[in-house]
This record gives sequence, structure tokens and C-alpha cells, in this order.
Amino acid sequence: MASIDRTAYPRFKRVVSARELAEAFKPTMDEIAWARGRTQTEQHLLALVSCG
Repeated sequence: MASIDRTAYPRFKRVVSARELAEAFKPTMDEIAWARGRTQTEQHLLALVSCG
């Protein structure tokens, strides 16, 4: 049997640093600008940027 890291279902680290989370999920300035152009309120902007 293949080791777990060589399969289609690798295991993720148990602890993810804040830096890694920010790099993966923080929206770019271009993404924020795009979202601002499509929303009318701050609440809608937050909803669009946070779910994308």
C-alpha cells in the first residue's frame, strides 16, 4: 500500500500558522477593488469578499 503522502488524500498539518492562513485566504487589492465595484454597502462587500 502506498504511503499516505503519495495518495490522492494527503493529510494536512494539524497546526496552520497565521501567516499561512493569510497567504492562502487574504483577498488581494485587485479582488477587493473588484468586489467594491459590485456591491453598494460595506456589509455586502464583506459578504462577497469573505465567501469568495
